[in-house]
Amino acid sequence: MAHEITLEKAAEMAHQAEVVCLLLEVSPRELEDCEVAAIASLLAKLIGGVTCWLIEEQAQRVANHEI
Repeated sequence: MAHEITLEKAAEMAHQAEVVCLLLEVSPRELEDCEVAAIASLLAKLIGGVTCWLIEEQAQRVANHEI
C-alpha cells in the first residue's frame, strides 16, 4: 500500500498544526467563534493527514517485521 503523502509532507503538516496551536495559545480571546471553528477544522485536516501517514507507516513496518 503506497502512502498518499510523503514523510516530508507529513512533517510539514505537523509543523503547520503546531504553529496554528501556538497562535491560538497567544491570542485566544481575539478570535470570533466562527474563526475558532474554522481553525479547529483546519487542525483536524492537518493532524488527520499526519495520523493516517503514521498509522500506514507503522502497518508497513509491522508487515516487513521492522518493528
